[in-house]
Amino acid sequence: MTKTEQIKKVLITGATGFIGSHLARGLVEKGLEVGIIKRDNSDIWRIKGVLERVKVYNADLQDAYAILKVISDFKPDAVFHLAAYYAIEHKSAEIPNMVNANVLGTINLLEAARESKVKMFVNTSSCFVYKESKNKLKEDGALDPLNLYALTKIHAEQACSFYSEKYGLKCVTFRIFSPYGPGDHRRRLIPHVIKSFLKKEKSKMTSGKQKWDFIYVDDIVDAYLALLTRPAFSSRHEIFNIGTGDSVSVREIVLRLKEIMNSNLEPVWSAVAHRKNEVWFICADTSKAKRLLGWVPKRQILGKGLELTAKWFKIFWKNRGKNEKEQH
Repeated sequence: MTKTEQIKKVLITGATGFIGSHLARGLVEKGLEVGIIKRDNSDIWRIKGVLERVKVYNADLQDAYAILKVISDFKPDAVFHLAAYYAIEHKSAEIPNMVNANVLGTINLLEAARESKVKMFVNTSSCFVYKESKNKLKEDGALDPLNLYALTKIHAEQACSFYSEKYGLKCVTFRIFSPYGPGDHRRRLIPHVIKSFLKKEKSKMTSGKQKWDFIYVDDIVDAYLALLTRPAFSSRHEIFNIGTGDSVSVREIVLRLKEIMNSNLEPVWSAVAHRKNEVWFICADTSKAKRLLGWVPKRQILGKGLELTAKWFKIFWKNRGKNEKEQH
């Protein structure tokens, strides 16, 4: 394969989740043939308008035979793998689910992709695989996983490298920095603060001094779409940071939302303790993605990004009401 424009059929895992639902919609709108793998009990509210336009497979990523059968049937040109079991601070009972979903599930997909001669496998990883630094993080930087979730993501990346080196499977890994936007989990920072302002409740916050690289979900989708039209890379497993290249403090975000929501309520700072593994600064060096993918983010968080997110959530909660189901 000399160019990725040969990709016309894409299979997505994690399409019912936050980023995956936006990606599924974006691929469908681009005219690609899209298949998704989901669990029988997946909550589909994010992709209700997309389901009738994609081919749906109900399968568990931990079932190697089922995954091989799905990929053999759909015959995708590319697999976009976004499904994951996520926990910031895991409980012992969560370990089997996290390892099986994030490591075994990835390996099962890689094996099926190899068997079916898939042209490209796109793995989704996290910025929290990196060792914390006061400088912008580069893809070849030191790794030191923040938590068990990040450790499983490192193992998934290593599996991609193994399948690339041993079997010639073309792999790409996106290390996503802090995502936000419409459809985000309601308990995450930005939706939580928006809802507090809507309910006229004071938000109880940490010190707000953490500075993170927040990336709008449509910009993340644009990065995946960029893979469809860029030339193939020299390396079989290429890793890219997907962030903005700028870090913004939690305090700045909350105060900007206060302005957007036209609220006179003051957040209660330092009312919540920081986590033991708090990340105080994280920021992506995105020069590689710009150079090889031609991708640059278009929406800055203190500008259009928060405005679009607040607008969506205001409509979402007013339409649903506080008794409606709002699951991740």
